[in-house]
Amino acid sequence: MSVPKLMQKCPFCLEPIIAGATRCKNCQADLSSAAKRQKTWFSQYDSFRVGFLTGLLFGLIVAILIYGHFYLTL
Repeated sequence: MSVPKLMQKCPFCLEPIIAGATRCKNCQADLSSAAKRQKTWFSQYDSFRVGFLTGLLFGLIVAILIYGHFYLTL
């Protein structure tokens, strides 16, 4: 009777590999450094949506400043 091996997905190619592997059998990526990498606080918010909303907020602030400048100079 064999013990079932736990599987996980490769973080690079997303193919199933044996848990604890140091190299992916499909894409040959080095997984020893991937396991050491931790998600930083900022990386969980690194997405298109956050970038878009930040740009929108920045544009709104610039528009308010420009409007205020012209309103005060009249």
